[in-house]
Amino acid sequence: MTEATVDPGILAAARAVEDRLPFGDTRDLEDARRGLLGSRSPGTVHADDGRVVWNADAWADVLAGPRPDTVHPSLWRQAQLVALHGLYEVTDGIYQVRGMDLSNMTIVEGDRGVIVIDPLISTETAADGLALYREHRGDRPVTAVIYTPGDRGDLHPW
Repeated sequence: MTEATVDPGILAAARAVEDRLPFGDTRDLEDARRGLLGSRSPGTVHADDGRVVWNADAWADVLAGPRPDTVHPSLWRQAQLVALHGLYEVTDGIYQVRGMDLSNMTIVEGDRGVIVIDPLISTETAADGLALYREHRGDRPVTAVIYTPGDRGDLHPW
């Protein structure tokens, strides 16, 4: 990657955002880490033919460093939050697989098995997410799958 000169207006805008918002307050990161039961290391999911389908570790080194001048401070924080991956307990009987795909898989435990809500975007990540859940919570059968509409603008009536 080559270094580019950053426009002074971009630098000033980033400083203004940093001055206005509480980036020193890391409670959002602490909240996002709460309930972690386990994760994959390495954070890669492979297809049967060996292709990498998802790499949760791809940005780990970059996000561990300082924010580049060309990246909006709020976007940088959001990237740090969504890069966290693994199985999380949300509350009794409700779990989420996060950061192993573009979406989150929610698993609700019931008397006869589990309901999987939004089973990720590929067969491989869905299978790996369910396997991670089962490693920590046991081999409960899937009794229902619910797909919710994503956050696509064309689905909103407003």
